[in-house]
Amino acid sequence: MTIRAINFRKVVLRASASAIIGLACLAPLAAQAQDATSSTPQAEEQDTGGLEEITVTARKRAENLQDTPVAITAMNAEMLESRQINNVAQVSKFAPNVNIQPVANISGSSASITAFIRGVGQTDFNITVDPGVGVYVDGVYVARSVGALLDISDIASVQILRGPQGTLFGKNTIGGAIEVNSVQPQNKFDLRLEATTGRFNRADFKGMVNLPLSDNLAMRAVASYETRDGFQRRLSDGGRQGNKDSFGARLAFKWEPTDKLTVNLSGDINIRREEQTAISLIELRDQPVPLRFVDVPNSAPPGGSNRQIAAPSSMYFWNKITQAGQGCGTPWSGLGAPGTLAPIDNPACASTRWITGDPDTTWAGGKNQSDLDLWGVNLTLDYELGDFALKSISAYRDQSTVAEYDFDGTPHNILQLPLHVDVWQASQELQLNGSLLDDRIKFTAGVYYLKEKGTDYTPMEFGFARFITGGDIDNDSFASFAQATFKLTDRFSITPGIRYTNETKRYDPSSQVTFVDRSVSDPILASLYPQGAFIAFSQCLVGQAVPGVIPPGTAGLEALAGFPLPGGCTPSATNPGGNHTMPAVEVQAKAKEWTPAVSIDYKITDDMLIYASYSKGFKNGGFSQRIFPAEVTTPSFTPEFVESYEVGLKNEFFDRRLRLNLAAFLSDYSDMQIVVNEGIAPKVRNAGAGRIKGFEVEGEAAPIDQVRLTFGVGYLDAYYTDIDLSAAPVTKDSKFAFVPEWTASAAINADVYQGSMGKLTLRGDWSYQSSTFKDAVNNPQLFQPAYSVFGTSASFTDKSEHFTLTGGVTNLTNKRYIQGGYVDLDIGGAATASFSRPREWFLKLAYKY
Repeated sequence: MTIRAINFRKVVLRASASAIIGLACLAPLAAQAQDATSSTPQAEEQDTGGLEEITVTARKRAENLQDTPVAITAMNAEMLESRQINNVAQVSKFAPNVNIQPVANISGSSASITAFIRGVGQTDFNITVDPGVGVYVDGVYVARSVGALLDISDIASVQILRGPQGTLFGKNTIGGAIEVNSVQPQNKFDLRLEATTGRFNRADFKGMVNLPLSDNLAMRAVASYETRDGFQRRLSDGGRQGNKDSFGARLAFKWEPTDKLTVNLSGDINIRREEQTAISLIELRDQPVPLRFVDVPNSAPPGGSNRQIAAPSSMYFWNKITQAGQGCGTPWSGLGAPGTLAPIDNPACASTRWITGDPDTTWAGGKNQSDLDLWGVNLTLDYELGDFALKSISAYRDQSTVAEYDFDGTPHNILQLPLHVDVWQASQELQLNGSLLDDRIKFTAGVYYLKEKGTDYTPMEFGFARFITGGDIDNDSFASFAQATFKLTDRFSITPGIRYTNETKRYDPSSQVTFVDRSVSDPILASLYPQGAFIAFSQCLVGQAVPGVIPPGTAGLEALAGFPLPGGCTPSATNPGGNHTMPAVEVQAKAKEWTPAVSIDYKITDDMLIYASYSKGFKNGGFSQRIFPAEVTTPSFTPEFVESYEVGLKNEFFDRRLRLNLAAFLSDYSDMQIVVNEGIAPKVRNAGAGRIKGFEVEGEAAPIDQVRLTFGVGYLDAYYTDIDLSAAPVTKDSKFAFVPEWTASAAINADVYQGSMGKLTLRGDWSYQSSTFKDAVNNPQLFQPAYSVFGTSASFTDKSEHFTLTGGVTNLTNKRYIQGGYVDLDIGGAATASFSRPREWFLKLAYKY
């Protein structure tokens, strides 16, 4: 990093803090100017064209966005509709320092997300690893990132809370939280219908009906069916990848038996029968030997040598063993006598000939599937007790996922990484909200419980073996929390809060076994290991007090140092059958953590709030479940923590025609769970500490009644302050994964015609991200340079306001950028990436009763 870059960052950060203080100092002048021009009440300001008030629930109670001392991007139903937002990932385009991609690294699931807020998140989607950004639907925590790509249909609001939310929202919100709130049943009839067509044979149908069944009972039913062809063409069989075929529905009842009790009961379902995500092969690497040890770069202690790992080659086994006699290169003839690489011109071989260089085409030929069955129920009770209110949220969610990931990207069956996950969760939350001393004190207190159980039995296909990864999880999480706002004067408040979490995560990897060992087909390896070299790894490592490996310097076996003892070993008691990749015993990760928060805020004027806050969040540890070859013990990691310090300023000017919110923050990130590549798949390690500094600017303006402008800018300076050697090849100079230095967006809505025929509205939007790496290792294959994305649309609403016709284009300049991917050139021999969707047009007709 250059001195000029460091100085620039310091200037930017100081400028952001100075801007907050400077605007605060100018507040009285702004207030005098506003008083001189208008003294009309708030409601009248809205009627004359000012910006509407936005209600948020970041502190578990309904508040004006501008009165809440939390950095929030909030969008109501109208904003979501005007911005053509169809799923939760698309919200991040308009939120500074937020990066949500609709993919998961090394997963073919089309219903997954990878979410980062203010530089904190998680790239691993496994059920033994928790996300770093919490997603909440109608107050219910969604525990897994697979299935979290929520469609936006009949949604009242989406709120993105930036920074740790460990007090009121709890675990796994160290980056922030995403709240999705559905429209609740109303006591009046309503009907909405919508049909959309577009590129790739798009055909979307949505409908909603709201029925008042009696004076105190209402029902709301919503259904949607969305289809479109995949944008990536499979050259091997003529199929497609990256399509949409999703049915979703929600049925909700609202019952008010008394003026104090409200009962909301809802059920939702989402069924997807889709193809795997669009995945492009960007590099393929053959090897001249079947099995070797490779250095882990940057892993050497002072004066020592780099750590080494066993690296069987999938491409070698395919080309020289499975395709023996097909002209895919000559096999090795012993130690020191490597074979030859496969020729590029032979279609029977795995080679670089299968790289298309085009994100819209692939030679992938494996099973093409991404299925999701998800359903849930939610019972929410609200009981008013005068100055107090009691809320109960009882919920159950169940999901089953079957998805394929053709990692080799060729027509051959070399690297197949499916996902077979069944998981359910049950949660109960009780909240007590209230006010004391004429609203001088407002408080929230509660308790929370989450039970989660799941299975992941996934048969993996690598060129050298077939084996099962995954296992069973059984998690319990208990928490209690309290937060109170003390209004010390009419303008000055302080809000302390604290949460205690007691959590136990259990993992049983007993299902992880090797059932096909292709090393028995290699004459040289078979002479040493008649049962197979990988079975020998299992016998000699799993659960052994002393691993049975060839010591360095063994006469005649010098080149095999670190390999299993010839002939194998007697399996340990925790390795029944001698073919497990980890000990077949349940392991546990426990955490008991306090996560406090405190904020102070001061109302400089009725339209200007300045605040400062401190918050702490934690994410529990877990286990790495994708293991091959075998290991002595089950790899585990412990909790990570973020402590954040923030100052902010929220403003409204000119009779609420301009809203401008600013925040600057510093976060200390400790015991970081860094995802590194080692073996066949990523492993999570507590191997680092970091610091993240930045700022955000968000604004909205209504210069005239017919025009709405929104804009946002985010800056992040994220860097490691300490790295353990176990995180190698990550170093202190590495960049955080999925963390751009700059994010920005702008949009305009303009009513260009309003007359006897109706209203015509034009919209344009722009979003920007600076360069990022898509993994912590900073593999150059997954480096994404800075890019911009543009969108545009036009809507015409007839005079009756019943019908609206909207046409538009997304990704107007057809920018193709990397959303995620995975690189494993030593063992898998491949690097793949998922690219964004191309330019698409759409035409939508909507009816509103």
